[in-house]
Amino acid sequence: MKAPVRTALSVLGRTVWAVLVLAMGAAVVLGATRIPGEASEPVAPALALPPPAAAALVCPGPLRLATDQAGTDATYDPAFDPSPADATSDLVAVTAGTASGGAAAARLTPMAGGTSLAELAAGVEAGVLARAGGDAGLVVRADPVGDVPPQVGAGVAWRAGTGDLRGLAAASCQRPTAETWLVGGSTVLGSSARLVLQNPGATPATVSLRLWGARGPVELAGAPDYLVPPGQEETILLEGLAAEQGQMVVQVTATGGLVSAYLQDSRTDGLVAAGVDLVVGGARPATELVVPVISVTDDAPAAAALRVLAPGDLPQDGQDADAGDPGDDDGDGTTPGGTVHVTLLGPDGVVELPGTEDVSVDVGEVVDIPLDGLPAGDYAAWVTADLPVVAGATLSRAGTAEPGEAAPVDRAWAPAVPSRLASPLALPGDEPGRLVLATAPADGVSTSRAQVVAVDAVGGVLARQDVVVGAGRTVALDLAELTSSASSDARPAALVVRSDDPWLTWGVVLDTGGSVAVLAPLPEQAVRSELAVTLR
Repeated sequence: MKAPVRTALSVLGRTVWAVLVLAMGAAVVLGATRIPGEASEPVAPALALPPPAAAALVCPGPLRLATDQAGTDATYDPAFDPSPADATSDLVAVTAGTASGGAAAARLTPMAGGTSLAELAAGVEAGVLARAGGDAGLVVRADPVGDVPPQVGAGVAWRAGTGDLRGLAAASCQRPTAETWLVGGSTVLGSSARLVLQNPGATPATVSLRLWGARGPVELAGAPDYLVPPGQEETILLEGLAAEQGQMVVQVTATGGLVSAYLQDSRTDGLVAAGVDLVVGGARPATELVVPVISVTDDAPAAAALRVLAPGDLPQDGQDADAGDPGDDDGDGTTPGGTVHVTLLGPDGVVELPGTEDVSVDVGEVVDIPLDGLPAGDYAAWVTADLPVVAGATLSRAGTAEPGEAAPVDRAWAPAVPSRLASPLALPGDEPGRLVLATAPADGVSTSRAQVVAVDAVGGVLARQDVVVGAGRTVALDLAELTSSASSDARPAALVVRSDDPWLTWGVVLDTGGSVAVLAPLPEQAVRSELAVTLR
């Protein structure tokens, strides 16, 4: 009789569990049912600003003379020093205080990060770090000050008195980005365009190249895509990919990570150095651009020139590289184009130069606009167009000739910049030079005002100077005169230019008479967008 009892108990147990499960399910359904009058009120999303990120500026490494001209990745003969024996380099980093906080702390690290090579302590007005340049590209990393992004700038200068790389090359260090436009360089006989891709991040970056010349988009002789490992740099000789391009523009795009890119442009005329400089990223395609400094002398070996490209429709993400080529959009066998207007701003106002007022450009073709006949002085070029363009300018100086030899030449490239320049400008080295400020002749603009703060190599303020720049004009300030004492021979190591006028631009020309280089500040960092946060 025991077996029937156990069976009855087992059935009873299963029945009880079934009832409990059904009861729990009913409770869940009941809890999920909206009862009129008892629903919670909807909560509006709260707006919150993400914390500001640290800043990183990637600095170009030393100039190198490639020995493998036919390859893509540059290689060097270990028995040959690719840099001149008398070459020297300098690096300066500067952080500036803001209205709501002091100057940020910063540190100098190798490309791969790790141990700091030098530290820059936070300060009230400014902090400056000055040292010799390294044998590879370096990174300046700055932390935010509270909830304010760091105001940081850095620059490198390289000089040599002998060899094929004789001259002065200088450039501002750049933020890593997903897209870089390099306006400058040449691959004709006697020229070298050494492209350096730098990845300061922690993930590999795939980099794609596009190149335009005087006759349109250039088909590269090798692969257009390169993998740049984290914390490393890759070097590509463009004369091996696109030979005999006298006028060129390079677009560098990166996926998987952000990179910095620059061109080492060097030239020789037979056995005589014909110029060297660094071409860094300029403003993206736009219908209004400014080249902040074009310095002209009466005895320049070649006229200054403005380089312009209207790239046309560019491929979107996921498109084939050829999808953005302009092609015959008009359907009549011609390439579409537009008009570029160049307004030259000088110390006495707008300069009318024949051949620059309205320049016809075809989409995809690089055009060099000569600035012959421009009187000696420091100028800026305001470029407007009826289609997006990129731009840059080149200038030159003649050195002293050795007996029986031609005079060496040095060249400089100046990038175009957008409005709202905001970074402090580092001035590496001790070369003399001038700060050139310009105000665009925009409608309704009469003057721009700025305060210039000159800072020495230890972060001390040398002088403050208020400057008024009329519309359509430039004002040039000698760097040696930006001190509090007329007897001081201290040359500023950095400049901080403060202004709320969006039409004011500035840059520095380093000019020894026989060597020349241009330094331009970085554009304002993108404003942090508010994020909608839903509270539950």
